[in-house]
Amino acid sequence: MDVLILGGTTKARQLATRLVDDGVDLCTSLAGRTKSPRPVPGPTRLGGFGGIEGLKDFLTAHEVKVMVDASHPFAATMHGHAAQACRDLNVPLARLAPPSWRTQPEAATWTWVDDHDDAARALADLPDVVLLTVGRQPVSHYLRLGPRRVIVRCVDAPDEELPEGWTVLQERGPFTMDREREIFSGGAATLVSKDSGGTDLDPKLRLAAETGIHVVMVSRGPAPGWGDELGEVDEAVQWIDDHLATVKKPQ
Repeated sequence: MDVLILGGTTKARQLATRLVDDGVDLCTSLAGRTKSPRPVPGPTRLGGFGGIEGLKDFLTAHEVKVMVDASHPFAATMHGHAAQACRDLNVPLARLAPPSWRTQPEAATWTWVDDHDDAARALADLPDVVLLTVGRQPVSHYLRLGPRRVIVRCVDAPDEELPEGWTVLQERGPFTMDREREIFSGGAATLVSKDSGGTDLDPKLRLAAETGIHVVMVSRGPAPGWGDELGEVDEAVQWIDDHLATVKKPQ
């Protein structure tokens, strides 16, 4: 196999599309945390690898030449496993992720926190309605808020029993500005998001800036120390081409 992509993001799908069109031998690995993931071009696999050793076994068995970690910027465990496995096997690794929103002018007005527990504590002094847009899995960290007016927006419903006053809005992005205005018109006063990043703010953050809604932003963890950091699909395609040219033997 030429390329293993750790997927689950828009950039991962865009990269797979480009590589399939170029005839590259690849596989996209999906964690399987959403019940109905979007289709991805080319071969895919679903589920975990069984830790670092399991990932190393996969890389070895399939003779993977290069790996691109295009999983979600907050998939810290996967990032760490990918870095360690590739380091141990000397497999070239690139991490493909949008740039942090920290450099955006609006970011200076947000409440930045290190993790979801800190975000929940910050919400104690902020008004309802709280629009929680951090996904399904972190919801347990926010249950301490108790019976408040909270809207949880996620693809799949949370597993936890939610306090009185909470509602679940099951939707899959990307979201348009018109849709965000419709959601915010329900009285949203505080927005909780993760620093998924990008070259521009997404619609909900642009709308928060327009309307003066409070924003609590959960920071990314530190990047692993192994591999190249890339921000755009074009960069990843070129990186793959360059590395494959060095590892493939002449026919």
